[in-house]
Amino acid sequence: MSTTDITYENHLKPGYAVDNGLGSMIITKSSCYRLAEETLWLVTRLPAAGKSAEYFKALSDLGLEYPQKIFDRLISLGVLREGAPKKGLKALLTAILQPNITLIPPRAQEWTLKLVDRLRSKVWLGLILCTAIAGFIGGLTLINAWPGGGPANGPLIFLLIVLSSLVHELGHSIAAGAAGIGLRPIGFSVYLFYPVFHTNVSGMERLPLGRQLAIDCGGFIAQSAYLLLLVLAALLTGSNTGAEAIRWIVLIMAFNLNPLLRTDAYWIYADLREKYGDRFWMSHLHRVYLLAFALFSLYILWQVGMRAGQIIKMVQTAFTAPATLLHEGHRIIIGLYFVIMALMGGVRRFKEGREEWSKLAKRREEA
Repeated sequence: MSTTDITYENHLKPGYAVDNGLGSMIITKSSCYRLAEETLWLVTRLPAAGKSAEYFKALSDLGLEYPQKIFDRLISLGVLREGAPKKGLKALLTAILQPNITLIPPRAQEWTLKLVDRLRSKVWLGLILCTAIAGFIGGLTLINAWPGGGPANGPLIFLLIVLSSLVHELGHSIAAGAAGIGLRPIGFSVYLFYPVFHTNVSGMERLPLGRQLAIDCGGFIAQSAYLLLLVLAALLTGSNTGAEAIRWIVLIMAFNLNPLLRTDAYWIYADLREKYGDRFWMSHLHRVYLLAFALFSLYILWQVGMRAGQIIKMVQTAFTAPATLLHEGHRIIIGLYFVIMALMGGVRRFKEGREEWSKLAKRREEA
């Protein structure tokens, strides 16, 4: 194929451009690219896709000399790349089994960073931290002291829980913006075999440890402040709906404190390990961690295997008695979906473990 027939993609153009004194960057769904200011300027002004002649014309229209040379440079930098061919069925299956959907783009969050800039003082930061601590302690106290009973609105409970998770991710994004690496897209995906909201915070490894930990804890702080509002509302109204939502949110927050999964606690541990990885005590602590990681992975696979056996029995029953599909078909389909997701998650889990062991071995060699 002639180079003139190739379609090129300016894949960074849809990203969120940041230029805040710490360097120019573009934030995409899953990555963060640091660029020279001139390159960032070109990315935002060139077409999203087109053939080489279209890019030559666009560069000339911008008043730039030597468009061929600039075009070749953009290709070498990876800013422009050949348009990826459509993958058909594989792309469709990936979209179903491993979705990556942006729910709240950075541009929709810009007002939050403006608010943070106005509150950027030790007094306000202290009040926010105290609010978060009060919210988490209040939630723990309420679920133990609430008498229970009475009607509860299931759909409203679900909405309050989902909103709390979005607030959590918004906390990570705002903390990233306040730390100087820009607001981040909040998306929906699947980790191992369960659905999750997530925030792309790539690029934070260049920040000082204190700012990294602030980003790691930003979600927990925001969600705890949200929890305080729910606690106050539940106490004022006596709502069992609010109390039940608080119960689930506290459980989700406790789950996020498990460092053996890629949750907030894991990233706090990972950032501390990166900082103190050369210390004698950290290397031994990490060995203990990796052993716990392996045992926990086996436990997850054991639980998945037990449920997979139940699903297989249901499928066998459907073959021998097709009438059961009328009232059990949805359970079989959902069950098979989670079995497939669990198998994919298991493979990913072992890859994560292998990466951790490789990092430890590399540190030992460097030492």
